[in-house]
Order: sequence, then C-alpha cells, then structure tokens
Amino acid sequence: MLEQSQLLSRLPPNVGGMGDLAYGGIDKLHPKRLGAVSRWKLRGKDRPPDDVAYNRAFSRRRIVVEYSSRQMRRYQALRQTDRHHRQHHSARVREVAGLVNGQRPQYAVC
Repeated sequence: MLEQSQLLSRLPPNVGGMGDLAYGGIDKLHPKRLGAVSRWKLRGKDRPPDDVAYNRAFSRRRIVVEYSSRQMRRYQALRQTDRHHRQHHSARVREVAGLVNGQRPQYAVC
C-alpha cells in the first residue's frame, strides 16, 4: 500500500520515512534510501548492544509522532462522521495539527 501511494517520493528532499515493523522494506522504497524501522531480535539469541541503542534512539523519535497523532484524534472535528463529503478535510486537519503543535512542549528529539 505504501508503494502504491508513492508517499515517499512526495517527501521533501533529505526527509526520510520511519515505520514500525510492518514497513520492513521502507528503506528500499525511499528514493534516497532514507527509510528506517526498528531492528528485530533474532530467535534464540540475545539482542546485540548496537541494536538496543539503535532501537532506543528510534523509539525516542517515533514516540513524538505517536503522541501527536493521539492528540489529534482527541478533537471532535476529526472524529465525527464527515457529512460534507470530505470538503475542506485537508484544511481541517491542518488546523487541528496547528492546535496540537501549539500545545506540544518544545523539546529536542535526541
């Protein structure tokens, strides 16, 4: 579905894509190979320390996106059934995103 949508090709230059384990081939789909997913633990083996550090850094970046999408889902303007056949849907989403970004504490993502 990600490949059919061609979303990764529409991203600004030098912007990568991140996903959970369902997006296993995201690095191959991105035009500049800037895709990332967390690393799996091999069955019957301990997780290497490099993978632990990578997954921790990955999760710190990804939690900001997950928290922001959760905050957006709180707003009734996006939760209610759209009775106007998606008229002005993009503008509504941008307005709610602006409200969420205004409420979010500004901190650096490590």
